[in-house]
Amino acid sequence: MKFPKPQALGLGIGLFVAVYLPAFVTTTLIRPRIEIAIPFVIGITLSVALILVFLLTRRPAGFAEFGFSVPNSRYIVIAGALGLTLGLAITLLSHLLPSKKPFDVSGFAPWRIWLYFFIGSPIQEEIIFRGLIQSVMERRWMITFSVFGASLSGAVIFTAALFGIIHLGAGAVVATGAIALGLVAGELKRRSGSLLPAVIVHLLCCVADAFWPRT
Repeated sequence: MKFPKPQALGLGIGLFVAVYLPAFVTTTLIRPRIEIAIPFVIGITLSVALILVFLLTRRPAGFAEFGFSVPNSRYIVIAGALGLTLGLAITLLSHLLPSKKPFDVSGFAPWRIWLYFFIGSPIQEEIIFRGLIQSVMERRWMITFSVFGASLSGAVIFTAALFGIIHLGAGAVVATGAIALGLVAGELKRRSGSLLPAVIVHLLCCVADAFWPRT
């Protein structure tokens, strides 16, 4: 088995810190209300990620390397089917195990919930994790593993694990769902060359999350 070079893992973690640290330091200092903090973090992290994508873009691949391309239509269909399946599985898991939402949005207007969690968050997180971190990791660690007969990229596995770790604060159910989402979204991005199928899967999982019963 070919293990990743420490530099590759360090680069992936470094990109994550570079994207999120400015937003979290700023929100810690100014302490905005939650309805302001969420779009504030989304906006800052997305902006930093796009700047890094621009700085790290290499020719001739260009922005397409980071998933900014139009996929084959069959990947849209696959993403819809996998997103619905994964969303239903997470919903079932939430019935069986205690879980909680990452944020208390009970007082949010419906338009805020749709804008922040059904549109903003899927786009932001997929650009950061699958677009930026996974793509840069694939430059340094080009290897796949066979898992239950399926081929998984090492960069996809690492990025999905990182994605799960940052959701641990919301509990094991949310973190497990985040890892599963990361694996599915990461492989869709790798195979299709586009972020759009990953965003679709993420969006459908967020819609399912909105209707999770909490124990």
